[in-house]
Amino acid sequence: MFNGIKSLWNWPFGRLNVWPVVQRELREGARRPVNHRLRIGSGLIGSLLFWIVVRNSDELGTQVGAALLATLHSVLLLFIFVVIPVSAADCIAREHRDGTMGLLFLTPLSAGGIVAGKVLVQGLRALTLWLALVPLLAVPFLAGGVGWTDALIALSLEFSVALLCLGAGMLASSLARERTRAILLAYTLAALVLSVFGLIVIMPLFMAAGRDIGGLLSFGGIMEALGIAIMLVGGLFGEDQFGWNWMAGTRAANLWATWKTLCWVIPILAVLIFILINRFAAARLRRSWQDKPASIRKEKLRRRFCVPIFTSTFKRHSRWSLGRNPIAWLQQYSWKARLTKWLLCGGALVICLLASSASNDALVGWISVLLVILGLFYVVSGVGGFMEEKRSGALELLLVTPLPARKLIFGRVWGLWKQFSPAALVLAGFYWDWHGSSFVLRPAWSTEGEPPPAMVCSLLFCVFLTLPVFATYSALRVKWVWLAVALTAAALFLPFALAGATITVLGDEPTGLSFLLALIVWYGVFVWLACRLLQHSLARRIYAF
Repeated sequence: MFNGIKSLWNWPFGRLNVWPVVQRELREGARRPVNHRLRIGSGLIGSLLFWIVVRNSDELGTQVGAALLATLHSVLLLFIFVVIPVSAADCIAREHRDGTMGLLFLTPLSAGGIVAGKVLVQGLRALTLWLALVPLLAVPFLAGGVGWTDALIALSLEFSVALLCLGAGMLASSLARERTRAILLAYTLAALVLSVFGLIVIMPLFMAAGRDIGGLLSFGGIMEALGIAIMLVGGLFGEDQFGWNWMAGTRAANLWATWKTLCWVIPILAVLIFILINRFAAARLRRSWQDKPASIRKEKLRRRFCVPIFTSTFKRHSRWSLGRNPIAWLQQYSWKARLTKWLLCGGALVICLLASSASNDALVGWISVLLVILGLFYVVSGVGGFMEEKRSGALELLLVTPLPARKLIFGRVWGLWKQFSPAALVLAGFYWDWHGSSFVLRPAWSTEGEPPPAMVCSLLFCVFLTLPVFATYSALRVKWVWLAVALTAAALFLPFALAGATITVLGDEPTGLSFLLALIVWYGVFVWLACRLLQHSLARRIYAF
């Protein structure tokens, strides 16, 4: 019997010869302290969020268990989306950068075996993070109001989302080699795959509710279906803010039966999509593991579409930028960096135009989503620059050049401003157009609790200007990417909190002018302090490897 179980287990993986890759990755991961800290951090963050939910919950009786499960399930899904793609995004790309991919192919390993081994290790890492939060998930059962059906539904959705995010990370790792580009591509692919998956899941529920599926062909229908899918998968939907219990009622018995059937089908569909993604990643790895010169066709396409139109003007501007600040020139000299800048701008413009044709609420919602995506790209790009230069040794070469420290800092900041300013201006323009004349005429908080537009734009403007400074300092003094991202987010939030505390201490109302002055002062103080610390660290070669 034991031999039969062993042969059944070895059938999909033994044929691919994945165990050498698994053992190598597990040994390497066991020596990295960041994995242990990540598990401890996930447990601490989950405990903190659990305490916040219990403290601020107004539910009574058995409703506490449903509210706790909905909140913890939503937080866990967000944690899966944030952590799993970035953890898998660099596993294959790192082999390319370190030059070890050719050594792996000299062994009996195949491309499918390498991808399967990486997947098993990353899946095991994600499982350990989930196990750190399992004790918290038992609390809703003790509070009451939650049954085994709700637990199985939550487990099915978490498994499916984790599997799709892992597949997106592996695909991004096979397509990109630079760490920052692989991370950004992993988040983009994860959002795209989950959006398509959510639309597939919501269609049977629309049919059970008697809704016309033809409405999904329009942009407004797609946005509505995506919003319902996000709330339903997250458990925050319906009259009681817990969608699964709401559908279990007699008024929605047909929906409840359809939803229970879907929760058995969703993991199977996620596994099939995951297998297809990994087969494509293995095929991509099989073709690209050797460094080959570009073909004649690719070279012609590059010369046709990746060369500036106004060549003389571009050369003149490049010479001026190179002579003024070489660090800023490095941020924009490649055609890939310029293409990324204008793709972000064009994508934001197209989405905002389509959303504005639907409704005002859709426009505001998509501006908020695009701001979050742009901010994520902004933070990762700001942190990833110095991280990559520290890894490759380019930072040492920059420090021995005659360039002063302030020029290194300003060049990095100016390059990031130029990279993301077109997309930011597009979003600001649509936000301005949506508010119209009320942009300036509403200095105080509205009756609905909505902050005034001038205050929102002032805060975003301060964040846009100061984020590269905080991200550069965090990347210089910290070894791990996500710790640098967390420190950057904390540095951005702290001046805002201090500005609010200053207005409260002075006994003033949070009007636009007073809060704006306090915001500018505190952000200016923190930027000055970060610049001084950056100059001190760069002048004395103080940075973390």
